[in-house]
Amino acid sequence: MDSTTMIAVAIVTGIIAIAVVTVKKWLDQYRLEQMRKSVEHIDSINMTSNVGSSLRPWLSIEALRALAELTDFHAQQVNTKFITMPPRTSKALDQAEEWRNNAPPPSPSPLPTQPKQAKELRDSLMDYLELIKSGHKEHVIPTESARERIREATVLNARICANTYQARAKQSLAQNAPNQALHFLKRAEKTIRNIKDLPQDLMTELDALVEAIDELEQHRASSGPTRLAEGAEELAEAEKSWKKKTFD
Repeated sequence: MDSTTMIAVAIVTGIIAIAVVTVKKWLDQYRLEQMRKSVEHIDSINMTSNVGSSLRPWLSIEALRALAELTDFHAQQVNTKFITMPPRTSKALDQAEEWRNNAPPPSPSPLPTQPKQAKELRDSLMDYLELIKSGHKEHVIPTESARERIREATVLNARICANTYQARAKQSLAQNAPNQALHFLKRAEKTIRNIKDLPQDLMTELDALVEAIDELEQHRASSGPTRLAEGAEELAEAEKSWKKKTFD
């Protein structure tokens, strides 16, 4: 074999070696990217399952089915050639199937009255809103449906806040702090009034709130100022800061 042929063979061998290394590197990068994307979609499936489970007692059938559609979308994006569905995620897929086909109407369930539990429920509600927005962006949830789901979430958020404020008002009355109770009742009233096109039950609740506020204001006017009332006013101001941290 002459030197020219040897050089040509060496060059070809080098090119093949470089091509093999390049292809292998590309395949490795592709595999890692597919795994990364699949993990993100699996996380989205799990998050959707957690949110749906937390809010299920207060979500409509249509809302649960929207979450099921979103779950299916993410499941289709998981590349099972490179990653295996965790058992938890497989259960979430079964749960989504149940929501789609056999979702029963939500059973009446009382909303939390303690600030900590109310905040946890609102955190789930905020995650729910992000999921709906994401589903709309991915064209999984139609625009009109997304609007309905956001409207439903907005009303539920108002219920949670108003319910907690009223519970705090009752607690204040039990502690003989009518001014503080009045503060919370007015916060509940404002929360409900901020909702457009109120459902009938919230309209009834608003009427009851207005009546309770009027009675409490009349009672306060007839009783005259007291040191306790003055102290309660200071507490009410402090509670404004608490509300911003807890609910805003």
